[in-house]
Amino acid sequence: MMRDQGYLSDEILVKEARDGSEAHFNALVDRYIGLVYRVAFSVTGSAHEAEDVVQETFLRVFRNLDGFDPSKAAFKTWLLAIARNQSINVLAHLKRKAARFLTRTQAAEDRDNAEEENFPHEMPDAETTLLSKERTQLVQQALAKLPEKQRTALMLKAVEGLSYAEIAEILHTSASAVESLIYRARSKILEEVEQ
Repeated sequence: MMRDQGYLSDEILVKEARDGSEAHFNALVDRYIGLVYRVAFSVTGSAHEAEDVVQETFLRVFRNLDGFDPSKAAFKTWLLAIARNQSINVLAHLKRKAARFLTRTQAAEDRDNAEEENFPHEMPDAETTLLSKERTQLVQQALAKLPEKQRTALMLKAVEGLSYAEIAEILHTSASAVESLIYRARSKILEEVEQ
């Protein structure tokens, strides 16, 4: 089994995977699984749902590998577009599910339980650690409030270091629109954190 394919380009890995090489497809998965997870998590806000999106994304990539056209997009861009679309589908499903759930009488109790699971219970010893955690929590809350496109654009730029052009391909928009999305996202986060 040839698992160490890290030195091969995406194009070679895709070609070999198209020809039936499971090892080369697995190398693509290994190369991009973390990135796909981070994109999925930034959209869904849920680790469990992000894991499901990762599985579904790579399943779709495997099934549609013959449809990938390297003259139209880089593999990474094509993959992230699939991951984002899958994440949006999951998020829409989660929103519908949440809307139905919130109409039930136990909604308040369940929401309180979910909030307790998402926030740490132990108090740090040092005041600086506490302030740092509070600021991190404020940033995470501000991120969660951002529209999906702003949050995804910001994450792809800040965390993944993608160019405006790459992000534009993933979001199906222009580079100037991406720049505007990121500017608005940063402004909203700063506004929330500085209050």
